[in-house]
Amino acid sequence: MRNDAAINVQFRPLDLEAVDRTVYEPKTAELTARRVLNVKTDVPAGAETYAYDVMTRSGVAKILANNADDVPLVDIDMRREFVRIYSIVTGFRYSVQDLRAAQMTGKPVDTAKAGVARRAISEKENRLAWIGDPDYNIQGLINATGIQTANVPVNPASKLKWADKTGEEILEDIRIIRALVTVLPGHDISSNLTLVVPPAQYEVLNRRFNTTDARTILEVIQSRDWFGDIVKAAELKGAGTGGTDSFLVLDSSREVVELLVPMDIYRHDPEWKFPAYKIALEERCGGAVIRYPMAIARGDGI
Repeated sequence: MRNDAAINVQFRPLDLEAVDRTVYEPKTAELTARRVLNVKTDVPAGAETYAYDVMTRSGVAKILANNADDVPLVDIDMRREFVRIYSIVTGFRYSVQDLRAAQMTGKPVDTAKAGVARRAISEKENRLAWIGDPDYNIQGLINATGIQTANVPVNPASKLKWADKTGEEILEDIRIIRALVTVLPGHDISSNLTLVVPPAQYEVLNRRFNTTDARTILEVIQSRDWFGDIVKAAELKGAGTGGTDSFLVLDSSREVVELLVPMDIYRHDPEWKFPAYKIALEERCGGAVIRYPMAIARGDGI
């Protein structure tokens, strides 16, 4: 049974509303998964797994000779894939003195703790989308089985890093990796393609293209209309073979990949244990659902 202090000093609706309004808005330079990927929320929060079918077809059409009856047949093969859904949890505490101080001034409790907790969940979600978690067999965009990987070309001067390459050489690196995706049937729609680079290499793209073109490398890429979005993500630093920096080109349409979030951040009821209330936050997340990994290409060694 709660003692008198707990009964007299409780969370008011004003306090809980303030906690719920504290929504961490990820900065695109830090948490980018939700910017790159569509979020799938139509799966029940109680589901333990999410299943989807991948269809492959076989058979072709032909010209039929007069009076012939050898009509070719087509067929389809359905393969069911499963993604496990997990709870991401964290929490924070408010002491009875925190509540007394808030009630004395007539203001809601300080929501800084709630903001930190929500950010922690957002960071975990973002890491699951990009890197995955091998302990729970969750694969990320960077390392999923079946994505295409290639070392970026080495120019005749043996300059490997983008920091040492010319604008033309960087543009060619991107074009070659992009072509690994665009040659696939139905994956050449520029508005669906996203270029993702590490922060240091993103800054290289802000360099002047060459001595005769005052535009930045980034502006030249944008003028080619190759990508619907160009994003920087810290997770690509050291993500390549041998710990090299990488960049990604991916078709980010829903048919290829989605971020599975059956339940967004939810605040559970406060739990009392003297001298503080503990509030748990939970999100149900399955990471990145990658239906067609071939439409993701990683270039290593930049």
